[in-house]
Amino acid sequence: MVVELDEVLAKVHSADTDNFVELVRISGLDPASDFRFANFEGMDFSNCKLRGFDFTGCDFTKANIGNANFSGAVTKGAKFTNNSSSPDRIRTQALIQKRREIVTAMSSRLGDTLIQTSQAMYQNADGKKRIACTISKRYDGRTPYWYAYHPKWDDFLRDASDGYFVLGCLDLKIAFSIPRLVVNRLLIDLHASKTKTSQYWHVHIGEPAEGEYVLIIPHKKTVSLKPYEFLI
Repeated sequence: MVVELDEVLAKVHSADTDNFVELVRISGLDPASDFRFANFEGMDFSNCKLRGFDFTGCDFTKANIGNANFSGAVTKGAKFTNNSSSPDRIRTQALIQKRREIVTAMSSRLGDTLIQTSQAMYQNADGKKRIACTISKRYDGRTPYWYAYHPKWDDFLRDASDGYFVLGCLDLKIAFSIPRLVVNRLLIDLHASKTKTSQYWHVHIGEPAEGEYVLIIPHKKTVSLKPYEFLI
């Protein structure tokens, strides 16, 4: 479909928003094809979720990136200034913030302050309450969230009287705290990757319906995550 320039400009000028994603929707432009190799000088991407956009070769050096979420967008060959965060840096910052929110919520649920012992592992002062917390961005497809479960995490949680494998989703306001015993019973059915020096199990969350989340167990029924869901 060819979009007439005058029509596009009229729609954009009359729009009651300055959000880039909303302006694109109003204009009728195609996020997957109409912005490749574009120069975004002066454009403000603050608070934009840019999944589905193809920004191949684009120039963001004079744009305001703000806290834009480039998860699911194509940025191959795109240029960013040293003063503005690249999508990878933005994603890293988002992961750190999401982990903080999850740990705070779990501390409240457990009634005790959780102290970080490694990037993913936390425990209370006496070590009786522990979590291994991992986070996934959203991927396209039937299994939008992918994780690894490591043997060292299982050992860490096994030594606690109250241990949970906690799964966070970068784009959701909920997370899932699965008791270690539940996870351990499922390991025999999960796919695993092994090398000479390491091993881990693949954990996938599916979304069969909007807002419904399940653990994917290969060749078996899925496991509902509703009993383990909590707000963050």
